[in-house]
Amino acid sequence: MSRPPYVTYLRVLVPVDSLAAHQRERWSRYADDPPSRRQVSARQFADTVRRLAGRPPVVVPPAESTDGVVVVVDGRCYVCPEQPRLRAWQGLRPDGVSRPLVVSPLQVPAPEVSAMPGVPVPETLREQAAADLASYVERGGDPRLFSRTSTWHVPLSWFVLFTAAERRLSLGRDAREAGNDVRDLDDGEERSLRYLTAMSSARRRCAIALRTARRQLDDLPFADELEQLGRWLEEFHPHSLVELDYGGLVDLIDDVHLEGDDSVADVQAGLEALADGDASTAAAAYQRLGTRWTRVALLARSS
Repeated sequence: MSRPPYVTYLRVLVPVDSLAAHQRERWSRYADDPPSRRQVSARQFADTVRRLAGRPPVVVPPAESTDGVVVVVDGRCYVCPEQPRLRAWQGLRPDGVSRPLVVSPLQVPAPEVSAMPGVPVPETLREQAAADLASYVERGGDPRLFSRTSTWHVPLSWFVLFTAAERRLSLGRDAREAGNDVRDLDDGEERSLRYLTAMSSARRRCAIALRTARRQLDDLPFADELEQLGRWLEEFHPHSLVELDYGGLVDLIDDVHLEGDDSVADVQAGLEALADGDASTAAAAYQRLGTRWTRVALLARSS
């Protein structure tokens, strides 16, 4: 089965035992025998292709997905719900175009990556989506998106939330994990690169990076991205987990380069050097980062 090509994810996984009773019961049952991530992604991808290939295209799923990503850490179960319908509602822009943007992953010189073509959305459909979302919230629905996605790259701000020791690498033969006892249904069964950390750690690292960015990079959008990211993280339970998942992007990267991907360490080194006023060390770290991601950016341009 296929998975969405070249899509990366930043997820918040909330403790199932922290949810309201009806949600806790539902997700507990789901976690007893969950589908693999690849199965979930394949279902979502196939549904999206079918809807958008129709005449006319169906932009908003008629019903919300009942799937989610489940992780168990030290015996405690966490879930990140799939939310394609909510994502579609919120993704309909007020200018009448739903645009999945692809931008340069770095705030450093690199080949420009242009935006993907938009999907024209009729005014009536945008109005209906806004009304449906408002009705959903009025009925007590949760408007938060539990995950963020990006195409062809990992946004620079996402790397800030993790350390190199939190990397979980699988080359399809084995899984190499650090930290707690983490159980994931498809660990070791497919190639993947993920980072997993506690919400408290992610918030702290984001705040520290934001202070550095405000002092040293205030004229760049990176600081604003960190501020928005920090606000998003504050919306969730403090005992949640935060996960960076390279997703389908690993299909572009061979084993050697995947094993050698030190992007999180490079971002951390760059920020620490900036905080110390060491511009040359910071520049070297971001140059390594830029070189690594330029290869992927060139693939995006040639697709």
